[in-house]
Amino acid sequence: MTRSLRTLAGLATCAAVLAAATAADRPLAAPAERRTVPSMPQAAPAPERHQRFIVRYHDGPGAPADAQAALRRIQSTAGTSLARATGAAAPLRHLRRTAAGAHVVASPRALDAAEAAAFLAALRTDPQLAYAQPDHRMRPAQLPDDPLYAELQWDMHHPVGGVDAPGAWALSDGEGVVVAVLDTGYAEHADLLPNLVPGYDFISAYGQVDGGIAYPDVAGDGDGRDPDARDPGDWVDESMLSWCPQTQPSSWHGTHVAGTVAAVARNGLGIAGLAHGARVQPVRVLGHCGGDTSDIVDALVWASGGQVPGVPDNPTPAEVVNLSLGSAQPCAANPAMQEAIDGALARGTTVVAAAGNFAQNAAGYTPAGCRGVIAVAAHGDQGNLAFYSNFGSAVALSAPGGDTSSDVLGWIWSTANAGATGPVPGPAGDVIAGMVGTSMAAPHVAATVALMQSAAVAHGHPPLTPAQARAVLRGTARPFGLPPPADRPAGAGLLDAAATTAIAAEGIDETALAVPLADRVPAGPLSGDAGEDQLFRIEVPAGTASLSVRSYGGSGDARLYAAFGRIPTAADHDRVSQQPGNAESIAIARPAAGTHYLRLAGDAPYAQVSVLALLR
Repeated sequence: MTRSLRTLAGLATCAAVLAAATAADRPLAAPAERRTVPSMPQAAPAPERHQRFIVRYHDGPGAPADAQAALRRIQSTAGTSLARATGAAAPLRHLRRTAAGAHVVASPRALDAAEAAAFLAALRTDPQLAYAQPDHRMRPAQLPDDPLYAELQWDMHHPVGGVDAPGAWALSDGEGVVVAVLDTGYAEHADLLPNLVPGYDFISAYGQVDGGIAYPDVAGDGDGRDPDARDPGDWVDESMLSWCPQTQPSSWHGTHVAGTVAAVARNGLGIAGLAHGARVQPVRVLGHCGGDTSDIVDALVWASGGQVPGVPDNPTPAEVVNLSLGSAQPCAANPAMQEAIDGALARGTTVVAAAGNFAQNAAGYTPAGCRGVIAVAAHGDQGNLAFYSNFGSAVALSAPGGDTSSDVLGWIWSTANAGATGPVPGPAGDVIAGMVGTSMAAPHVAATVALMQSAAVAHGHPPLTPAQARAVLRGTARPFGLPPPADRPAGAGLLDAAATTAIAAEGIDETALAVPLADRVPAGPLSGDAGEDQLFRIEVPAGTASLSVRSYGGSGDARLYAAFGRIPTAADHDRVSQQPGNAESIAIARPAAGTHYLRLAGDAPYAQVSVLALLR
């Protein structure tokens, strides 16, 4: 059997991407004084109660004309539900109207979660209703008291290279979302265990003999597939060199990735995960020398809620899957992986993948180059694309992965174990380790998707589709601190967790994702997959004689759409330019004053394309 997928860590690429002669080919255990201690279970947060609600009706005929009409409308629609909860005959008071025209109303007492849900469900039966939601209480973002947060977790709060975690935490901590981490499994770390849900071990190869050919002991735990996703260690010794490229100690790679997603926060220990209110589902697919595609695709199906013969159904399917693993082959050569990704996306699961650490075009790697995944490049604390990071049109954006050109404070620090082979149990084994790689960048994006999904649902919106999640991530990305070289494009820019979470909380509106264009200032270079769009907007002043927009440069095939006052689509637009390649142009004589929206739509993958608008 061909070994077709291997962990980036196992190939001297993920855990610490440095020259092979350095000690950074393996996780760097924290000094003794940075080791954690056993964590005590956190007290459950007080359940949220709601007394104020925001109710918005569609404008036009049938909309309530004033406050009293709104109260009567709400009472007739949901009064029975509310009276049952409060015991009051006339339970509502009208407090005010918002700037958007929504009505803020109050119940005579706070409703618990079930009562509020029943009231809102009754309101939503009114076809004239635009939305109804609790008037959520916002509070200042509470910074973690985890002792290493300020010192080591630049990736969360650095003003240039960080993701603005405090801004995101003001809106969401990922509560209610499950993130599956398909990796080496997990070590029983005190700063991680409370945020785990049961996973599964999908490694089926454990030293059996197939057709007279001995297969290596990939699993290392003496058994095959089972519900035990603990990591027994993935070390490589001399006896394994016929299958593995080099010897190495155990990486604890999956534990490190999981900690970035959801290490317990505000428990006075170690670090804080970016989505520390979410839950991680550890799914073991990587062992000694890596893991097999056949195991990984089954794990992806199971994690996203699909059925796998011989394996119990997943009781807690993941909304997000993180794949910090890869192989040096294009996805076209791995249709089994593409098929599994397509199935996960169809089930509504967002798939995030590390771009790879070979300073090559990510299109030549699986799963980073597969259709529909969010491939993540890596950058350092100054917002510079890391020297090792893969790049190209397959990359959606960049996230903190660390840069070994700085000292170890510029690495990504997360949960790990002190064992060189098997795990060291208890407090002595709990360490915080520094690693570098796109494997470290990807879980920042997976965690951000969890923040987005939690924020959307908490504010009365449906969960984002995988395509919407990708669009928001790209549309809110910040510019690189140091732009990548022209021949190494790395997606839309740097991950901004606060901006993405805010968009999700407000509800998906494509106009908010449109990037402003300035007169005669090119946007780009831009890259994307087939079917992936870039949105822009330009403000046209009164008296403008003409608006011209053109795209140019790069490779691939994309077209331009334009519309006034609305997002253009293939079915609804004012102008369209569809020429072979990327040289597209649109001209509008005497354009209307106001906002014009533009869409660059990929008919095929495109790279290094620029868009320019000219006003005359």
